[in-house]
Amino acid sequence: MSKQTRANLTEFIKFIKSLLHYSASIQAKIFITFSIIVLLSIAAISVTTYLNFSRTIEKNAINYVSDSVKHANDNFELIFEDIKKISTVIVTNKPNVIDAITSFNDPVSFEGFREKQETENFLLSLIAYKASISRIAIIGLNGKIFNTGSSLIFNSILDQPWFESASSSKDNQILIDAPAVGSVSFTRIIRQNNRPVGVVIIDFDKTTIQQMFAINPVEGSLLYVADPLGNFIFQPEHAQAESTMQNSPLSPFYTPVKSVTSLSSSVFDLNNHRYLAVRYHSNITGWLTLGLIPYNALLKDASRIRSQIGQIVALVFFAVLLVSIALSRQITKNIKHLSFTMKKVREGNLQARPHVVSKDEIGGLSEGFNLMMNNITTLMKEIKIQEQGKREAELFALQAQIRPHFIYNTLGTIKNLARMQNVKNVEELLGSFIELLRMTLGHTTEIITIREELDYLRSYIHIQKYKYLDRITVMLQAEEEILDCQTLKLVLQPILENAMIHALGQSNKNLFITIRIYSELGRVKFEVTDNGIGMTPEQIERVLESSEHDESFNGIGMKNVNERIRRTFGNEYGIAILSELGMYTTVEFTIPEMRKSSKA
Repeated sequence: MSKQTRANLTEFIKFIKSLLHYSASIQAKIFITFSIIVLLSIAAISVTTYLNFSRTIEKNAINYVSDSVKHANDNFELIFEDIKKISTVIVTNKPNVIDAITSFNDPVSFEGFREKQETENFLLSLIAYKASISRIAIIGLNGKIFNTGSSLIFNSILDQPWFESASSSKDNQILIDAPAVGSVSFTRIIRQNNRPVGVVIIDFDKTTIQQMFAINPVEGSLLYVADPLGNFIFQPEHAQAESTMQNSPLSPFYTPVKSVTSLSSSVFDLNNHRYLAVRYHSNITGWLTLGLIPYNALLKDASRIRSQIGQIVALVFFAVLLVSIALSRQITKNIKHLSFTMKKVREGNLQARPHVVSKDEIGGLSEGFNLMMNNITTLMKEIKIQEQGKREAELFALQAQIRPHFIYNTLGTIKNLARMQNVKNVEELLGSFIELLRMTLGHTTEIITIREELDYLRSYIHIQKYKYLDRITVMLQAEEEILDCQTLKLVLQPILENAMIHALGQSNKNLFITIRIYSELGRVKFEVTDNGIGMTPEQIERVLESSEHDESFNGIGMKNVNERIRRTFGNEYGIAILSELGMYTTVEFTIPEMRKSSKA
């Protein structure tokens, strides 16, 4: 590889890299895409137009040459038919033809001279009938010759191969090229009593034939006419080297005899030049006419049109490039401004805002970006305030924190002292309280079994009995097969506590509470019923809206339980309260029946 080639390759690679780097922007993508689409469209239209134009020119040339060749052959066939009729007149004329060539009169005698004059005058009258005939001759097989027309015929003609072929043709009319006289001749056998006695020769005017076949549709065209034997009757002046088609480069077009008229066209290469070949075979004359039209001359106008189309395509594409650059720049102007503003925000300038005055999608993006940044700024301020308050609360909680294990151990020590001093009630009360603390402080999971929830509830009831002495009776009824089902932690204690506070605190009668847990249609149902003073609808609403009760054990109110149930299982679940004043209050709720393998 030469240094210049390497340098060109390096420059091309740099150009491709710069194009790829440039194409990373939206403007470049719009520009390149638009340019490629327009270029492909223009190229497709131009190529299609050029190909159609070329095919039209080729088709018109084929039609023109075909029509010209057929017209020339039709004209010659008319002349040929007339000559055949003249030959019929000659071969059937007994006194001037048949008797003349079969008589034994000496040509130098008076009878012979008069016979020759009468016969040749007869032939001269036939020549005057058609200008396309240059000579008519009658040649007897005995050597007698009668001739009229352009040139004389001598007895040596009897030794010519073509004459031998004509005299032995068994009355078939043939066309030959007579090399001895350089003319195109028509021959026919003259018979007497069905016995050949001579040959009539009618020569065509070759100038007339050449003018008839002088077909030159474009410069450089070639026209060949050959007889059935392959002899050239007519060919271009600069192609006289070959006398027969078989010995020339045109041999692929030679067929010995064809019985039907045919017209065809094909592409042919001759002497390193491409030609459009139009081939016509006449059924009447047997001649083969071959016209060769050079492609470069045929498509000369097409090449000129192609050059003009190329110039127009270049101009249009250049104009399209200018328009696409301006259009892509206008389209991406607001996008670039928005991208530049986002870059400033990414670098930390949260006050940067794009100013895009547009009603399209980019304007909507700009407006949305400004709104988003304003919301982010507001949220950041709120988060800052919340984090500050959270840190203060965490500090306060840290200052007030007492480790649960220290509480367990301290209460355990007090319980042991009560056992040592045989104070059973204090020991039992501390034991229940320790279990409550273990459940509330040590149990970190939100989902527990119904069995664990009931154990926790029994500890709470045991403590409350010491507070209210014998005024409270609680009955637990739970189906054994659902004790291992899962439930939320601390859902029964707030309901039971609410019943004690509202019912027992405002009445002197003893409180009887029934807690039922059972399975119903794939769900677990909880019911807490008391015989207290009942509740009005306003009180029910107030209980469900109140977050906690002042005297509650753990600060979890009915509202909290209701929200936890709905948040965990869906809005179709939740607490329902049924009550009659002075009679009873029932709090009930359901949850899905879940085993330990299920997930809430």
